[in-house]
Amino acid sequence: MSKGKSSNKLIGFFKSRLFAYILSAIHVVLTLVLLGIVLYINMLPLKFFIPVSFVLLVLCAVSFLFAYAKKIHIVGKVMSFLLIIVTSVGIYFAYTGSSTFEKVAGANTKTDIVNVYVMKADKAEDLTSAADYTFGIISVLDRENTDKTIASIKGKLGSPIKTKEYEGYVQLAQALYDSEVDAIILNSAYIANLEETEEFASFSSLTRVLMQTTHEVQIEVDTDKDVDKQVFAMYLSGIDVEGKVSTTSRSDVNIIAIVNPETRQILLVNTPRDYWVPLSISHGTEDKLTHAGIYGIDVSMDTLEMIYDVELDYFFRINFTGFKEVIDALGGVNVYSEYSFTSHHGKYKFTKGYNKMNGKQALGFVRERYAFRDGDNQRGKNQMAVIQAIADKAVSPAFLSNFSDLMKSIEGSFETSMSSAQISSLVRMQLNEGGAWEVFTYAAEGRSAMMPVYSMSTEQSVMIPDEKSIIRAKKLIDMVYDGKIISEEIIEQVDNDKITTGPGSNSSDSDDTSKN
Repeated sequence: MSKGKSSNKLIGFFKSRLFAYILSAIHVVLTLVLLGIVLYINMLPLKFFIPVSFVLLVLCAVSFLFAYAKKIHIVGKVMSFLLIIVTSVGIYFAYTGSSTFEKVAGANTKTDIVNVYVMKADKAEDLTSAADYTFGIISVLDRENTDKTIASIKGKLGSPIKTKEYEGYVQLAQALYDSEVDAIILNSAYIANLEETEEFASFSSLTRVLMQTTHEVQIEVDTDKDVDKQVFAMYLSGIDVEGKVSTTSRSDVNIIAIVNPETRQILLVNTPRDYWVPLSISHGTEDKLTHAGIYGIDVSMDTLEMIYDVELDYFFRINFTGFKEVIDALGGVNVYSEYSFTSHHGKYKFTKGYNKMNGKQALGFVRERYAFRDGDNQRGKNQMAVIQAIADKAVSPAFLSNFSDLMKSIEGSFETSMSSAQISSLVRMQLNEGGAWEVFTYAAEGRSAMMPVYSMSTEQSVMIPDEKSIIRAKKLIDMVYDGKIISEEIIEQVDNDKITTGPGSNSSDSDDTSKN
């Protein structure tokens, strides 16, 4: 058959009503797929799903009727083709969003990475060549993970190894430097703390990893709450590590979000990372709050629960390396700064008032503390300001215009213990009821000092808690739980101790009662 005849047949097929029927059938199948995905993710309220389904099915019927009609089936082809494109885009958005939420939701593990370190110039090329080495270990701290790694080494070598115990990781690193041991077994979560000391500031560049083991532990999470009806508390943790967001690490951001879906109010309470408080696993000995993270996100949550007498239902963990990508995917954010300053990280200049920031600039903004007299206190306020800016941008058209990039950045940078079904119920509630949420912030405060800490054998720069600010934060938390409507004026009254007769009370120190 000649090329001309084949070409004519193909053109004839495209002009035929059969081709119109095929296009119409494809459109119907894609429409059913789209409706199936929307039903599965369960984010669209019935009052929207029913009319949307009706319109989509009517369009299917119309395109089929156009294809069936003798004189206007060409119109049916064009219509079906355009609807196929629109429906395919809808499927992409729905599937991508559903897939991302499935991956970031329902997190219930913490990941510990435990390494075998040797000096960089050590002759051992692999574990086998280190079989006769003496391995330094910490006697008590993180012993469970250490023992798991020892068992893994034994399994690989087929024989036991010689170990020597030390009190803490500072002593352990010093033993490696002094050649008291040939290698050390240490959780990678401790390296950041170790490198904050002058003696071991170059630990990562002077050593190398001979072997790495990964240990995952399940965390108990509450999945029973009706988050679209009941008040819930979520721990927002910000870390800065490479790799999986579940990797155990210090938490540089420690914010409690109290969410009341009935009053549509959210209270963000920031606690400085250097707060000197007993950890839930330190048997009453004080440590920096940020160090709680190196024992797992559950320890950070338990410690905050002890501080504020509140039960934290869920956690939301942010990796600040990916945090930059999220802000860039949103096209930048508009953040309010209380001061003009230049950041230590990146040397970015910020002015008092609103500043348009990209991801790198925002990261420099939330990390800064040296430029402020209040140091860590102001850093916490800046972190909450960026969270508010992200929330504002997330409900803008930029969310859809950069949807694909945004979903990719979220997938690698965030995780939450809240289930995908609970996230869907919150989205469904918002679509169903509409309206804005009010977000209020409060920061616990303290004073700087040098004190011993549980996780290290040396004194560290810490923040001694201001107990009054903790009590005020508790009052505000209780007010949100009790369904009281809070406002900036109420927060100011609490902060000035004008509300003294208990959470939600409008009584002041004077004989007059407040009108608020």
